[in-house]
Amino acid sequence: MCQDCTKSYGEWTHGSQPIKGGKVSVTCKDDRSRIIYYASDESDEEGNFNMAVNKYINGKELQPKSCLVRLVSSPHLTCNIPTNFAGGITGVNLPVRPTVLYRDLVQYQLGTFFYTTPRCAKPAAGETHDSFDCDANNNY
Repeated sequence: MCQDCTKSYGEWTHGSQPIKGGKVSVTCKDDRSRIIYYASDESDEEGNFNMAVNKYINGKELQPKSCLVRLVSSPHLTCNIPTNFAGGITGVNLPVRPTVLYRDLVQYQLGTFFYTTPRCAKPAAGETHDSFDCDANNNY
């Protein structure tokens, strides 16, 4: 979804727009923290994505808690800065309990991930936008 901070508070919090073609990935690791599975998918016109992952990888049962889902990229011209709202940048582990469990289908539902515009992006730690550096010890 796209969150635009230039909108009013109500529009910003409740008026998010889906991004068709937004890319998300799932990375799964084994018990020795080695990557054993990676896949990605693009969101549909409603901003939803759906990835199928085999239950067994290299003969071992995949543990959902070892899988991390995160944002990868946005095709939107202006709304393409990933946010960490709901873990979009750092990633979120699949929940212990699936949302749907039916025969061979195991499905998990995650929170909504958001992109924002460059104008709304928070500067990285240590990044300054001034033409000079301020000394924290100055008292003026």
